[in-house]
Amino acid sequence: MTSMASHSERARRMADRLNLSEAAIRKRKLFLGISSEEEAALSLLRPFLQQRTPAFVTRLHGRIGDFPETAKILENAPSQSWLRSRHSEYFVELVSGPYDMAYVTNRLAVGIAHQEIGLEPEWVQSSFGLFLEWAGQILREDPASPLSSHPGLGEALAKITLFDSGLVMDSYFMAERERMEVLSRVFETNAEVVWILDGQGILRHANRTSEKVVGWLPADLVGKPVEDFLVSGTDSPNPSRGDLVATALREGHWEGELLVGHRNGSRFSVWATVNLLEDSPDRGLILEFRDRTAEKRTELELLQKTNELLRSNRDLEQFAYVASHDLQEPLRMVTSYTQLLARRYQGKLSGDADDFIRFAVDGAVRMQALINALLSYSRVDTRGKPLIATETSTALDQALDNLRLAVRESGAVIERGTLPRVYGDPVQIMQLFQNLVGNAIKFRSSGGVPRIAISAEREGDFWRITVADNGIGIDPRYFERIFTIFQRLHTKEEYPGTGIGLALCKRIVERHGGSIGVRSVPGEGSLFHFTLKAFSGEAASIASEGSVDDHPPAQKGIVS
Repeated sequence: MTSMASHSERARRMADRLNLSEAAIRKRKLFLGISSEEEAALSLLRPFLQQRTPAFVTRLHGRIGDFPETAKILENAPSQSWLRSRHSEYFVELVSGPYDMAYVTNRLAVGIAHQEIGLEPEWVQSSFGLFLEWAGQILREDPASPLSSHPGLGEALAKITLFDSGLVMDSYFMAERERMEVLSRVFETNAEVVWILDGQGILRHANRTSEKVVGWLPADLVGKPVEDFLVSGTDSPNPSRGDLVATALREGHWEGELLVGHRNGSRFSVWATVNLLEDSPDRGLILEFRDRTAEKRTELELLQKTNELLRSNRDLEQFAYVASHDLQEPLRMVTSYTQLLARRYQGKLSGDADDFIRFAVDGAVRMQALINALLSYSRVDTRGKPLIATETSTALDQALDNLRLAVRESGAVIERGTLPRVYGDPVQIMQLFQNLVGNAIKFRSSGGVPRIAISAEREGDFWRITVADNGIGIDPRYFERIFTIFQRLHTKEEYPGTGIGLALCKRIVERHGGSIGVRSVPGEGSLFHFTLKAFSGEAASIASEGSVDDHPPAQKGIVS
């Protein structure tokens, strides 16, 4: 519940707006015929009523409970005990005086509090009526009543109750006025055009944004049929007002694109919503819309650029495939004849000739490897299989089988945790593992035994798979460069290869909707990580045996 301090501050502002000065308060009391003698005499009622008011509050809350709407408000009140206590104090304060500015702001604050919990003005009136009925009865019937010595107390109590109820009604009026002013500011400053129509489709209200969007002042719009401003075109006809109303009745609102005419004669597309002013269309409609000219232009430009990019990608993929495919035959001929020269004339010509032949053979073989790699890279998207449920453990088995000679010759130790099922292309995921594990073996530390750890960890809808090694590592400056096609950090004499392996890994992972990255310390090893979409129904976690988590990066290496 809002604090009484905030109610009091709001009540002081409200009193200022109502021009309730001390002079205005005296004038109100004068109109009701409340004399200073009656104000003083009312204080005689305080001890009499204070003892009996709790009984009245019980009666009052019983009356509240007789009506479903007020009973529900009472049930939902933040503190019923606080409400009962405050009501007891409230009716005693009626006869406490003095009836000055402090009293007035207190009564306005009470009215604000009642309004906030949802009690309507008629309930306030009825509560005052019930109080007067109860107070008049006990004043007449209770032997301890001060009425016998002061017969005018009953009339004075009725007058001050009218004075009080007037203040509470003022608080309701001003609170509603403040609410309407806020709604009006929202209406006028709304970034969208807002039109309020009556049941016949005539504009009754239009906000200031209308001038900015359609060129007409609100005064130019009011009183005219909305059809005067909703234009139709053969390419995009507007629905009729009847169709808008029917959809709003059926679905609660209508939303879609309309064509609107500008004052300068042009027409433009807007995104509009239509809501019923009340449950019946006879009560009118609220039409809101915003100009979509810039959005449509952006959408068109984006569509054009997307189509251009798709066409360019298709052209590039086709070019890469055709160029590399058409180069294969002449390259095979060059390779065959240079190898034939090497076999037939090795040692029979000069030393320079032997070197020239060797260079030619080596260049032809490397060119053939590069073309094959380029073919594989260009086919990731065009020749990829549909993504299906794929066991990454099976893909890893196949990759290790292809690498068995390299594993045996290097003495590599492979540690693997339990790997998940994902959505993927089984062949491409096998290629992914083969390239990463193959690199870990190739770029091993001099004289060291390669140790490679493979594990998986669930991350939301994805699995994060890591391949860690204890190899030569990578300088952080080159983390981005290593995933670019044909970018090498070492000479072919140091480490053979085409420089396309990690670029191929990146393309495969991105085709699967994931991402790939690396952490590394030069001389201590590298940890490559990539994400793949989890297959539906997989558990949120897996038991990892010998996973990378069991071998955290240490001071001396990524895998120690």
